[in-house]
Amino acid sequence: MGLVRLFLALVVAEDHWRIFMLRPRSVGLEDLSKLGFNAGYAVMFFYIVSGFLITYTLSRNYEQNAAGVLAFYKNRFVRIFALYWPIALLAILLVPHTWATFLAASLPDQLTSIFLIGVDWRVAFASYPATHFAAMLHPLPQTWTLGAELSFYLAAPFLMRWWKIGATLLIASFAMRAYFVASYGTDLQAIWTYHFTGTSFGFFMLGHLVCKASTRWRLLLSPILGWVLLAASLWTMAFAGSYASYDTPRFWGATLLFTLALPGLFEATKNVRWMNMAGDLSYPAYLVHTLLLYLVAPWLITFVLPIEYLGVVGAGHFSVAAFLCVTLVAAFLAHRLLEIPTAHAMRTVLSARKLRSA
Repeated sequence: MGLVRLFLALVVAEDHWRIFMLRPRSVGLEDLSKLGFNAGYAVMFFYIVSGFLITYTLSRNYEQNAAGVLAFYKNRFVRIFALYWPIALLAILLVPHTWATFLAASLPDQLTSIFLIGVDWRVAFASYPATHFAAMLHPLPQTWTLGAELSFYLAAPFLMRWWKIGATLLIASFAMRAYFVASYGTDLQAIWTYHFTGTSFGFFMLGHLVCKASTRWRLLLSPILGWVLLAASLWTMAFAGSYASYDTPRFWGATLLFTLALPGLFEATKNVRWMNMAGDLSYPAYLVHTLLLYLVAPWLITFVLPIEYLGVVGAGHFSVAAFLCVTLVAAFLAHRLLEIPTAHAMRTVLSARKLRSA
């Protein structure tokens, strides 16, 4: 499972490298390395994984009472902000104009830049019909997805009480999505089928419901079935290019297969240490790669795009591999030097406050 999460994070990083560094240089590549994924597809698959993992940990590691809910919220708070705040500080210190842009932003945009709650809604609607990326620090535009994650975290403990709540939310979310697809077509609609939490919340519910279902239908826990369904999902996604039309049978077929694969895949990999370590790097890689695009990419591109030696396509793939390697190194350093010590400090402070309250 951890390896899948890291793959999805690297798809986002590769997509942004292609868009911001290769496309302006007229370097086009086939989609083999991304297996037909793009950043948008990767985000939706991330939501499914999140729905599964959060449901799994809530059902096994937290009591279903007020104390358990508070403990869950505390741990999710640390999980998101132990890395986000240090990376945000680095962005302010290292990327020109970030601090000045933040100071010039409106108070709601400043609040979402710091605390992330509601950032996805502001991206979608604060400047409607245009997207509103001023709701985030400009070197970290991908962090709008963390607003959707936080919304799910807030709702997750209450979803555990009755599976029909999750099913109702899934139906409502995808009914809205179907309406917008019918109205605007199957191409990606930046606001209505991507940034709007209402039409993407169903992906969290897919992961949530398949986790609940696996406690009743044990066949879903088969590792062999998990691997087979994962392979079928990836094969289905690779059947067309990354930027083919968005809401298509290909995408939804791959989504369904991937969802059904998760219980067995988790059973097969949950005790595989190196895969868990790979999963630990997925969030750092997701956060840090855009900072690298600002700080390193303009220098890096001059060394890793050797068109005269490898040709346009070969050089393009070489540059992608080089950027992903740099991203992985930076993710490892961010995890070890920023996320782990900051998380420890935050938990120490929260524990001390709890003791004083007691």
